[in-house]
Amino acid sequence: MRFADEIPAWLQLHRRLVSLQDEVGAMNAIVCDLSGSLLCYGLSRRPQTGLAAWEAPSLRLTELELQRELSTLGEMFARVLRARPPGKDRPGASFTVVLADDEPFVYAQSFAGVYVLLLWFSGPFTPFPVAPRVRSALPSIEALTVMLPPPEGPSRESGAMRMRG
Repeated sequence: MRFADEIPAWLQLHRRLVSLQDEVGAMNAIVCDLSGSLLCYGLSRRPQTGLAAWEAPSLRLTELELQRELSTLGEMFARVLRARPPGKDRPGASFTVVLADDEPFVYAQSFAGVYVLLLWFSGPFTPFPVAPRVRSALPSIEALTVMLPPPEGPSRESGAMRMRG
């Protein structure tokens, strides 16, 4: 079985997420589905300590960090889902959630009825420059996301990493 980072659409989506997170100054860009399965992610820009502080960010290092932070990501995702505007919790409803002043600092945009793009920030941020960048990036992110194999498919462990239990 091939690993996720050997799938061309996953690698292209990963690169697009890294580009977007760099454009908006986010710590990470993440695509998941509404069930909490993590489908793809950018490169973690969290401050490092020890030997990790000297290493260049890499896909392998980011994957290990995400494994350690799944519960934090799960809590962030649950808060995003709770913050959806009324009526936007129906299946297929499109929503945008901005948590710019309180932790977790996140900009979330749903797409294609079942996916969510999460931009995770290290502190308070101004959402106004983020929104147009997300709007322009979303068509390519959506096209690449729908090209991915199902979450039960290739990955390093057993399908997509789960953020929620």
